[in-house]
Amino acid sequence: MARGSRLLAQLVFSLVTVIPVMRCDTSGRTCEPIRVDMCRDIGYNVTGMPNLVGHELQSDADFTLQTFAPLIQYGCSAQLHFFLCSVYVPMCTEKVPAPIGPCKGLCESVRARCFPVLQGFGFPWPAALNCSKFPQENNHQHMCMEGPGEAAGSGGLVPALVGPDSTKTGGPFFGAHLSCYQYGKPNLYVFVNRSGRCAPLCEAHVLWGPEDKRLAEVWLAVWAGLCFLSSLVAVLTFLVDSGRFRYPERPLGPLALCHVFLGAGWGLRAVAGRAAVACTPDPGDPTRSLLAQDGLENANCAVVFLLLYYFGTAASVWWVLVTLSWCLCSGLRWTHDRVQQHSSLFHLAGWGLPAAQTIAVLVLRDVDADELTGKKEDRDS
Repeated sequence: MARGSRLLAQLVFSLVTVIPVMRCDTSGRTCEPIRVDMCRDIGYNVTGMPNLVGHELQSDADFTLQTFAPLIQYGCSAQLHFFLCSVYVPMCTEKVPAPIGPCKGLCESVRARCFPVLQGFGFPWPAALNCSKFPQENNHQHMCMEGPGEAAGSGGLVPALVGPDSTKTGGPFFGAHLSCYQYGKPNLYVFVNRSGRCAPLCEAHVLWGPEDKRLAEVWLAVWAGLCFLSSLVAVLTFLVDSGRFRYPERPLGPLALCHVFLGAGWGLRAVAGRAAVACTPDPGDPTRSLLAQDGLENANCAVVFLLLYYFGTAASVWWVLVTLSWCLCSGLRWTHDRVQQHSSLFHLAGWGLPAAQTIAVLVLRDVDADELTGKKEDRDS
């Protein structure tokens, strides 16, 4: 009886003292499902914030993890992926008050293989991944994860480096991504040696999701069709009896013609498809496509650009000419015949200025594909 009373007293004492302590330690951290795509299916599916580097939100951890994507793809260590997830999205369990991160041995193994790679490109080992702050081994006092171990055949060897200039001389895939390190999602970009710029992958969703792109596709196709039909009716009406269209409304004919070709350009873009117009093969890896950066590389791309850019610019100029003719006739009381005397200047401005600007853009190859719509446009527009 005395023995049973003693055990009951110990149990009550534990419930009174231990449980409040655990609640106090975990007051700022609750276990939650892992929402970081990079760290799904790595052996556990629950994490707790703040993580081991102080991030309060999984979105912040995800943003930082994206910057390590080039290093993971480079393959310096088979354990790197797990190690990074264990730091930025540590394991969480209600049975342990603190998050369970990597062991020191795992960190040192990854650092030995990957630090030389970072050094080769002029990057230091991140201070947040200092191995000295992780537990020496997994035990009942300090729990940690030892990792899956290096893959067979890796041998701890670091792949050969070309050096810091490898991104300019056709270096490895990691070097190409490392040059795009300043972007929020560097793993979705590829450094193009010829242009010296970073180009997003053709199917990458950098700024817009797939639903946004589908909506834009349908929206533009519908309005392009309506624009083409209504403008075509206006042009045909103008051609049937062009003599009765006098200034100041006469410039509306060329303006409608511009919109006919604009509608045709958008229609061609919709029929050809996004990939055929906006994408070009990667010079370094023909098996993948990049969002085009050169208007002359892709014939479909060049045709769509000419239709949209030239006639879009011409439509803007002709709209200015419409307002100018209205101003001359209504404000300055010019007659139709007097305005007609300057019609050649109207046509020179309406067709010549857009032509000069379009030629300049093509000569400078200053043309990029838009991620949302897949159309080609002036890079500075």
